[in-house]
Amino acid sequence: MKRTVLARACIALSAAALLLSSSPAVGGPGDPKTYVKTHAFGRDGESKVGIRQGPVTIESVRIRNWPDPDDFADAEKDGNETHTMVVEFEYSNRDEARDWKCRYTVTIDGKDGGLWAENDRTATLDAGKVGDTNKMFVKMKTRYYKQVRSFKVKYEIWRK
Repeated sequence: MKRTVLARACIALSAAALLLSSSPAVGGPGDPKTYVKTHAFGRDGESKVGIRQGPVTIESVRIRNWPDPDDFADAEKDGNETHTMVVEFEYSNRDEARDWKCRYTVTIDGKDGGLWAENDRTATLDAGKVGDTNKMFVKMKTRYYKQVRSFKVKYEIWRK
């Protein structure tokens, strides 16, 4: 009787091990990998990103559509005046057979400890594209532009 219980236990453990070893591996299609980087904030300043995941590289990020002097003058009169910047990411996808995806989440924390701006976008990293760009928009109070020194981006990248 003891051998039967032991034999059944061995069979059950073997079956469980076989089931676990046949489960799909982590990191397949649809499983995002996450990276967080802090970049310098400034007028048309480009920051190198250098994230590589498989055939995909997020190469750089830059802020475009900086407020002009009239925008800053308006912000002095109205502290709630906002301006929308364009955040542009340069990428390369050397996988000629598949598109990849990237979710960009841009966050700008204020000196007061509060959240001054945040937005996210999920974009396609087109197959076979080298030096292509994705853009997104982030709105922030205009008076904050001269105070911000850095911004944070969370990159979530996965194969489509």
